[in-house]
Amino acid sequence: MTDYPGRLPPPAVPGLSGLTVLARGGYATVYRAVQDSVGREVAVKVENRTLDSERDQRRFLREARAAGRMSGHPHVVDLFDCGVTSKGHPYLIMELCAGSYAERMRDRPLSAAEARDVGVKIADALADSHHLGVLHRDVKPANILVTRFGEPALADFGLAVLAEARDSSVTLEVLTPAYAAPEMFQHGAPSPAADVYALCATLYTVMSGKPPRWRDDRNPSLLTLMELFALPVPDIRGVPVALMEVLRAGMATDPAHRPSAVQLRDWLTAVSLEPVAPPVSSPARYHPWPATTPPSPVSPGTVPDYVSQGAVPDYDGPTNPLPDHTPTVPNARRRGLFGKLRRGDSAQPAGIRSRPEDDR
Repeated sequence: MTDYPGRLPPPAVPGLSGLTVLARGGYATVYRAVQDSVGREVAVKVENRTLDSERDQRRFLREARAAGRMSGHPHVVDLFDCGVTSKGHPYLIMELCAGSYAERMRDRPLSAAEARDVGVKIADALADSHHLGVLHRDVKPANILVTRFGEPALADFGLAVLAEARDSSVTLEVLTPAYAAPEMFQHGAPSPAADVYALCATLYTVMSGKPPRWRDDRNPSLLTLMELFALPVPDIRGVPVALMEVLRAGMATDPAHRPSAVQLRDWLTAVSLEPVAPPVSSPARYHPWPATTPPSPVSPGTVPDYVSQGAVPDYDGPTNPLPDHTPTVPNARRRGLFGKLRRGDSAQPAGIRSRPEDDR
């Protein structure tokens, strides 16, 4: 495999002009550019290496297909085109966003209402993704971007797996420890439950400023990580107990005890945030996934109190199979043609995988 010299002039990408570096990572470089045919600014992710082997070609096609199948959901970064440069470097042309929630939480932690709003929308994106057979496997604050309209959008399907490919390979080096589910460190098979865990860990982090159970270790050892998973998830000051219970359910050590992405979305939608803050909602621009069936009475203590009151779907154990209903999300959304991404070391555009210490 041939390394791409990162300090050379930008590569020639058909149909794009004015390429300038936005961010560099171990696997790719992201440029800001103008798509000449329609005159819009875009982000283009160019692999730092060439596709010299069949394995690398499969990896690139997997990412492109995963991103392509998800493109169009209102809370997933759009993929416009893909291809390979004349020198053999694959590229993805994507929607340009205005930053990430990793940057946002460094400025100021999100309120419970803001985090709940992000959680509902990204959980709906994951529900659609799981229905399509795509697992993200790297949900974290740096991979939830902010559109120019202030909406959250899930990015970077670099670790995504098409379920039908049955490719379960993932190394510890590419995981982000703060948000990876415990089974990922035990060579467990990837599942939708791991994405649910990562989203709940992400929501916890953007409110508290640090990952759940996290200590001062910036790069804890595998042994330390496994010890952390055995600890309870601490409360966050000012965050309603009901919201904390939903997040704890999503971060259950046993993946079979976590809700599905659809259930998580519905639980977050129904949870009351009073008296901390009123719910934050934005005008609906799409039809979300159908709500799950209202619950039957359940035993006290099985799930949060508001669940037993009939406000959200019942949860009675393992519920991780992919949903069998057809999503109602349309194939396109209305967003502006132009977006701006702040430059800086903390920028996390789609496709760039940050170091674990950058995601705190």
